[in-house]
Amino acid sequence: MSLEAIQEELAFFEQKRAELVKTHQGKFALVKGHALIDTFTTFPEAYAKGVELFGPQPFLVKLVLPEDPKLAIPVLSLHLLNASLL
Repeated sequence: MSLEAIQEELAFFEQKRAELVKTHQGKFALVKGHALIDTFTTFPEAYAKGVELFGPQPFLVKLVLPEDPKLAIPVLSLHLLNASLL
């Protein structure tokens, strides 16, 4: 998937996020370009529909939430990864 396509679809999703949250919170949105194709209960359903409609062409499947979850990966503080240069 090209960076431009990802940026375009993510920007469209962000523009529509508030509206989508009101009507489809917790569902998976299937986005192609500047279009919301549909929403689905599960990721596999959304992905399968995207493959059916677009084949190998890029498309976006994104969970509809008020904001994206923040990821914390504390590998350094848990000493699971060593940042030493030695």
